[in-house]
Amino acid sequence: MDYQNFHFEERKPPEQDYSLYRIEPQPSEQPGYSKPSKRKSRGVALLLAFVIGAGATSAASFFALPKLVEREVAKISGSTYSLNVPPNPSMTAEQGGATQVANKKLLTVVEIARKVGPTVVGINTKVQRQTIFGMPTTSTGSGSGIILSADGYIVTNNHVIEGASEITVLLSDGTELAAKLVGGDARTDLAVVKVDGINLPFATLGNSSELQVGELAVAIGNPLGNELAGSVTGGYISALNRSITVDDQKFNLIQTDAAINPGNSGGALVNNYGEVIGINSVKMSASGVEGIGFAIPIDEAKPIIEDLKNDGYVKGRPVIGIAGRNVTKQDSEYYGIPVGIYVMELTPYSAAERAGIKISDVITAVDGVTVETIEELNREKEKHKAGDSVTLTVIRGEDTLKIKLTLQEDKPVSQVN
Repeated sequence: MDYQNFHFEERKPPEQDYSLYRIEPQPSEQPGYSKPSKRKSRGVALLLAFVIGAGATSAASFFALPKLVEREVAKISGSTYSLNVPPNPSMTAEQGGATQVANKKLLTVVEIARKVGPTVVGINTKVQRQTIFGMPTTSTGSGSGIILSADGYIVTNNHVIEGASEITVLLSDGTELAAKLVGGDARTDLAVVKVDGINLPFATLGNSSELQVGELAVAIGNPLGNELAGSVTGGYISALNRSITVDDQKFNLIQTDAAINPGNSGGALVNNYGEVIGINSVKMSASGVEGIGFAIPIDEAKPIIEDLKNDGYVKGRPVIGIAGRNVTKQDSEYYGIPVGIYVMELTPYSAAERAGIKISDVITAVDGVTVETIEELNREKEKHKAGDSVTLTVIRGEDTLKIKLTLQEDKPVSQVN
C-alpha cells in the first residue's frame, strides 16, 4: 500500500479516570489574583508552570499562545506515600523529629527563610510573538530562580525562559538586573541564566539522594508573580521518585505538600539544614485536591547545571534527527500501515537525513530491537552515545529497509557549526 501522502486524522482520545495538564506560569500582565480559566475535566489536573514562548522539539517547532495552555500528560507513578509521622525540627529523633547530621545544624523554618530567602529571585521575561493576523505583540511572564554563585549564575526551569527575547532578574532586595541565557535544556526542564553581580548571596546545594519520606520541606519562590516575591511555604517530603511522563518526556520528581503555585517554577525546595534539595516545577490542582506539588531532585539537576554553565548545553547526548508520531495498533488496522514511529519531519543535515531516512517512513526497530513508540525509540537510542552507529529497520511502502546511521551529538542550533 502506498502511504507516502498519508495523513493522520485527529480523533478524540478515550475518556480516562483522570486528566493531567500543563499550564503556563503566572503571566505578569494578568491583574490581581484572578485564577486562570480551566477546561472542565474529570478527576485531577496536573498544572505544570510552563511559560510563554516558542520551543523546538527535534525538527518541529510550536508556539504557545500567551494564555492558559493545557496539554495532556500520559502517566504518573512512583513510590508510595509513607504513614510515618513527619519530623519536626523542634523534636528529637526519638520523638519523631529529624536526625541530626554531623557538622550540620537543624534549622527552624524561620532560620531557613533567613538563610535561603535572599538566594531566591524573580525571573521576568518578555516574548515577541505574532498574532494570527501577523501583527507583532509582546507577552510577559514571571517565575523564580536560585542564585548559584556570588558572580551571578542562576538556575531556573527551562519553561520559565523558553523563547524569551528579554530576561530580567529581581533580587530579594528589590534590585532589578538584566540577565542573559547561558543555556537551557527542555529534556530536564532546567536552564541557567547569568547576571553581572558581585558578592551576591547564593544557595547551598544539598543531596536529594539522602531524602526520606516525611522530612521537612520548605518551598521559597514568587507565586503569582513579583507582588508575592519570596513567599515561604512549609510541608513535608510526601514521596520520592515520582515518574511523570509529559509529551513523551519522563521526569523523576520529588513530591511535597508545601504549597507550589504558578510563579514558583524554578524556586527552591529546601531541607532541614537550609540546603536546596529540589527545584520546584509542578503542581497538581483540582477541586478537592490540595498539597500535591513536585520538584526536580537537585542530584539530577547538578550535572545538567554544570554542563549548561560550561558549554551552554548538555554534552554527549545522541540524536537521530526526526520528529514523528506513534502508529498504534488501532492506527495500523485503520490505515493499513505498520506499527512503529511514523516520520513526520527531518532535521536538516541530521544523521537521519544524511542516512537516507525519508518523511513517511515508519521506523520499527533499532539494532533488531522492536520499537513501537517514540519513548521506546528514545530508550534504545539512549543506550548509545554520540558517534555510535545504529541500524534502523524502516518500512517504506512495500519495502523493508535496513538503514545504518551515525548518531550525532544533540546540540542547540546556536552550537551547531
